Amino acid sequence: MQRYLSLMLLLSLLTGCSVFKPQPRNTFMEEMVASPSHKLSERIIPLSEPLLGLPYVDGGLGEGSFGKFDRDPLSRFDLFDCTTFVETVLAGAMSYSPTEFERNLIKLRYQHGNVDFTTRNHFASADWIPNNQWALRDITLDIAQDRTAFAETLIDKPAWYQAMQEDRLQGLPDSIDKIDQLKTLREAGKKLPKIYVRTPYVPLTLLNQPAVLDRIPSGSVINMVRPNYDVTQWIGTHLNITHQAFAIRKQGKLFLRHASLRYKKVVDEDFIEYFSQYDETSTLKGFNVQQPIERALVAEH
Repeated sequence: MQRYLSLMLLLSLLTGCSVFKPQPRNTFMEEMVASPSHKLSERIIPLSEPLLGLPYVDGGLGEGSFGKFDRDPLSRFDLFDCTTFVETVLAGAMSYSPTEFERNLIKLRYQHGNVDFTTRNHFASADWIPNNQWALRDITLDIAQDRTAFAETLIDKPAWYQAMQEDRLQGLPDSIDKIDQLKTLREAGKKLPKIYVRTPYVPLTLLNQPAVLDRIPSGSVINMVRPNYDVTQWIGTHLNITHQAFAIRKQGKLFLRHASLRYKKVVDEDFIEYFSQYDETSTLKGFNVQQPIERALVAEH
């Protein structure tokens, strides 16, 4: 055993890294399998803890090695954007083995679990939330009650596809003509519908009321709402939701745990302090709240 440990230490010095440092994927999977809790909300905090500090990179996931337009991996644990972070942690909280994790992640990321660029839940308000009501419940009205506001917009998917450029095609081999493949992708987008969405949200003006914060469950998904946000000059469509995170309670205090574009990594931020940076002139007006459904846990467990 001593000889084995000495060899491992030598290898770690030669490679410039410690073999004893757990990798994010290993730590995540070990926690997922070993967690004694069968309550989804209680699994989210320890599962997401090892991912703190990992880098923010937009669009790091795709449809895997057989993808037609995006061959980035189906899952990874070394970097995240806001949505892939939420999806990864939520899928882990719903699972007790790597096989279950992969199945749940695919079901969260793709409509009906059909792995394809055109069926990926690209838009939070038009795809991700409505397609995942098997796993989530919108509790925004429970929190804001009669002060609930609504964001309305039209998600123009065909225009979004037409605005895409070659850099949207990821991981394709040089043998594939990207210009021709982009034309194919844009043609596929023309067949998709424009979707009218109406998103309930908690106005930021309510955050000075402690009772409102007290009604936000730990482990819930927080969606940042910018009503009818006009980004057509960049991506061809308006949006209602521009960011996703988890609400986390630690020692009685509420935090946002998320892959942050601002900090370029996964961080915890004080819930109130995060939203205090947005005044009444900001396009960010509030947040939508989705609570994971406990019965979404795999039946045999």
